[in-house]
Amino acid sequence: MMKTITISVLLAAMALLAVSPAEAAYRPTDSEIDPAMLKVDEKKILGNKIDIDLVFLDETGKEFTWKEKAGRAHVLVMSYFTCEGACPAFSADLADILEKTQALGRVKAGKDYDVITVSFDKNDTPKTATHFKHMLDLPAQLSENWSFASLKYPRQLKKFTSGLDFRYFWSFTDRMFYHPNVYYFISPEGRVVRVLHSSKVEPNDMQLALIDSFFNKLQPSQVITMAISFCYSYNYKEGKYGINYPLFFAMGSLFIGIGAFGVGAFIVRKRGKPKENQI
Repeated sequence: MMKTITISVLLAAMALLAVSPAEAAYRPTDSEIDPAMLKVDEKKILGNKIDIDLVFLDETGKEFTWKEKAGRAHVLVMSYFTCEGACPAFSADLADILEKTQALGRVKAGKDYDVITVSFDKNDTPKTATHFKHMLDLPAQLSENWSFASLKYPRQLKKFTSGLDFRYFWSFTDRMFYHPNVYYFISPEGRVVRVLHSSKVEPNDMQLALIDSFFNKLQPSQVITMAISFCYSYNYKEGKYGINYPLFFAMGSLFIGIGAFGVGAFIVRKRGKPKENQI
């Protein structure tokens, strides 16, 4: 009996030795999503320019490059067109925010900027892009100035997403992509100017980010718009715009200084004036 047990133990030990160290150490675990993976590092990509050689196809099947988009600011959204949940809701939220932003009266779609949604799914086509756009049922003015595109050559996809620090992955369990929900603001020259995370965006944030995007293209008639942009500064930690208090303090100190200088000059001039002879 003892001999039989010894042989069994030896056979089991040999079986374990036959397994590679990696296989022996492997233990299936539940995967978890690291939120850091789904965050865009804005400071890392500010100033990055979209490659003008990338070829896109819009929802009508028309080819274009970003060079043809030059001259106007853009709100760029990364999405995929077979998504049935988060992506349509994300785009619908953007449409709502843009309408409220337009009501503020400083920026207008089609005049100051356009919107473009680009798919990061290599399987998307103009057909799926058209279906996605119809599903959104956009207001007429936004619809006319909002394109839905995919890259013509899937091999260019990584180059495009890397320049935006946009990372995503496919979940086989959930049968969907996990990805950041952000709005990129692109200058008329095709450079990344600002990135806003969708959960924090309000109409005033959208307006200020758009002004930042086409700031160097402001017309003389938009002096008030320029002044408004100076009154706010972007807070990277909070991902929002806030009142530019240092500017107001600096301006206050300047005016106080000018006032003090004026009062001092007046007093000196007054004291230095010769007195009239008294009778």
